[in-house]
Amino acid sequence: MKIKSAIIALLLVINIGLLGAVVFSIAGGSTAYAQAMPGSPKYLMVTGRYRETEQALYVVNLERRMLAVFTFDQGKKKLTYNDRASLAANLR
Repeated sequence: MKIKSAIIALLLVINIGLLGAVVFSIAGGSTAYAQAMPGSPKYLMVTGRYRETEQALYVVNLERRMLAVFTFDQGKKKLTYNDRASLAANLR
């Protein structure tokens, strides 16, 4: 019975440790880090809040200097293409 109690105690300690790791990872927030690829990057992607229930994804084509905007409706779980614009023409 001592071995059974020791195994149960060990499993309990491991589960508490795993629960603590999950809580700390959730409390830290979600942050994405970009990694540079060899050569020059061709696209830049940025996310942000668009409206109360929507998130926006901005995709910049650095070679063509174009910006595309996509929105994600959290309620409908749907990604929608909104519009595109020329950065060269609009940022003169």
